[in-house]
Amino acid sequence: MLGALVCVTALAARRADAQTVSVHVTQVLASNKGDYVDPTLGALGERLKRKYPGYRSYKRAGSSTRAGQVGETLQFDLTGGMMLTLNLLAYEDPEVSMRASVGQLVRTDLRVKNGRSMIISVPLGGDALVLVIAPTVK
Repeated sequence: MLGALVCVTALAARRADAQTVSVHVTQVLASNKGDYVDPTLGALGERLKRKYPGYRSYKRAGSSTRAGQVGETLQFDLTGGMMLTLNLLAYEDPEVSMRASVGQLVRTDLRVKNGRSMIISVPLGGDALVLVIAPTVK
């Protein structure tokens, strides 16, 4: 009986100091149609032009934020009916480890510093859906 009490107490202590990971995802459609950088992207537009020079047009397609704790899964509805799934694997200050997947198109492990962002792209024919993934730990 004492063993069960110790185990439950340890589990409760672990949950009490669990930190919330909030993840903001910005979606950007990158294409070769036109020569346009959405002004609402600000400095991100210039960053995307450097990272993906094969495209000439960058348009914000949406953004959303979800929160959870390490071990949980967050899901984000994406443009075109796709779904981004983020498994929150670990938080080791200052980095958040996540496994990202978009259907069968993209599967990758990410390590992102708290408050910074990581950019991944999902192919859409000759275009791309660029995802800017920014975790914040509270």
